[in-house]
Amino acid sequence: MMLRLATEADLEAMTSVLVWASPLDPVYPYRFPDRDLYPDEFAALCRRKCAEYLETSTVVVCEMPVGPYRSETQVVAFSAWDMPSAAQPERSRRASALEPTSPTSPTFPSSPTTIGNLTRQSAFRAALAHHKSTLFDSRYRPQGGHVFLKILVCHPSYQRRGAGTALTSWGIEQARRLGVHTTVFASPMGLRLYKKLGFREVGTFRVQSEGDREYLEIPALALRPGYVGGMREAAWFGGGGVPHLESVCA
Repeated sequence: MMLRLATEADLEAMTSVLVWASPLDPVYPYRFPDRDLYPDEFAALCRRKCAEYLETSTVVVCEMPVGPYRSETQVVAFSAWDMPSAAQPERSRRASALEPTSPTSPTFPSSPTTIGNLTRQSAFRAALAHHKSTLFDSRYRPQGGHVFLKILVCHPSYQRRGAGTALTSWGIEQARRLGVHTTVFASPMGLRLYKKLGFREVGTFRVQSEGDREYLEIPALALRPGYVGGMREAAWFGGGGVPHLESVCA
């Protein structure tokens, strides 16, 4: 496997990964209970979200060999990271480059139907913003900030092959170099991995809109700078201050 920084050319592959992986994360069925009724609109929403990650965050993709002869590689997972402001790279991407190449395509409609539970979506965004501020930002800002894992997703066909470990370890290494904590709001799928790598729970919160019987319980985890007790031996390659991580198994 190989990790590299994502480019605009990875947008469609990232979208496909997110569409296929999202049903396995309770956050998406909670926010978009009608996603199966409007698959094209949900795909368009995922695409816009991936474009937002490319525009505002540091995105790392994981490629693995595919095909009968494993002679080609394909993006099978990605992670989006928010770095401390001093370390956040400048963005020079043109917004037009992230728009659908065919506005009338059936996969990415130009005027998508509003889908999902808007009340739950609002409650989710508000809860994450509030608790990121109180549990992470205010706590670690005096220490230089923190490296925040915004999202980590892997295509279901390629899970349990080390992609999650590799992508998370990439962020941990960036935090180690900066001397800051690594932080994440964990999904049920990722919680075991993060704890295995040494993350510790610093809080938990509930997302629930008024009068709604369904809710989400979301743990907040942090890894202190320089902690290596849960990480496996890794080989780093590449230049320009952006390492590639290869041969890491979950």
